[in-house]
Formats: sequence, C-alpha cells, structure tokens
Amino acid sequence: MAVIGWKSIYETGIVALDNEHRSLIQEINRLYEAVRDKQGEAILVDILTMLEKYTVDHFQHEEKLMEEYHYPRLVEHQKIHQELIDEIQEFKKKNTSGAEDLARELLAFLRVWVLEHILKIDKEYGAFLESRGGRFIV
Repeated sequence: MAVIGWKSIYETGIVALDNEHRSLIQEINRLYEAVRDKQGEAILVDILTMLEKYTVDHFQHEEKLMEEYHYPRLVEHQKIHQELIDEIQEFKKKNTSGAEDLARELLAFLRVWVLEHILKIDKEYGAFLESRGGRFIV
C-alpha cells in the first residue's frame, strides 16, 4: 500500500521531470512501508542519502530547463529548492540518534512538501515550459 499514489494531477507536463517526481514518490512510499512496519530507522540513512542525491540532480535538471527557457520565477524557485536542501541537512544532523520517530517525522515532512511543491510550484513551471518546448524536452 502506498501513502502517495501517482495521479495525473501531479503531472507538470514535462515527461522527464514527472518521471523524476515519480521516482521520489516511490522512495517516499518505501519509507512509509518501513515506518508502518517499524523499520524506519533501518532505512533512514539510505533515504537521506537518496534525498541528498535527488535534490542535487533533480533540482539542477529543473533549474537548467528554467534557465534555458527563461522562466521568470527561476530565482524564487531556486530559493525554495535551497530550503528543501537545508531541511534534508537538518534531518541528517538529527539522525545521530537514529530514532524511529525521526523516520516518521521525515515521512510526514516529505509527504506534505512534495505534494504541495508539485501541485503549487512545479505545475507553474511545467505549464510555462510546455508552452515553449513541449512535453518531451529533456
């Protein structure tokens, strides 16, 4: 069972970025299953490591496209991205104790952040990019 099931409403209109979002949601669902089974602590380091890599790779990809297509809210979007990167670093710092509660806290944070970010922020750039380059820009 998934905590977040992919729905068409989450699509930005940019296939490559939607695929990256899907992979993030799969990882959030993996964390959910571990927390549900009281195994969150066991995969917490793995999830945090994945999030560090994902935020670098995915955000660079998004920002490169925004820059390339002259998205007017690029700087604002970069600040939002930096806030998530900072949050992930805070979770890493808190992880010194390896508490199961931290996995639950991370799950709750990610669930809200990802859905709000995709639905409110990413959908805006998706429409902008799609109007200039189509669904299949990479």
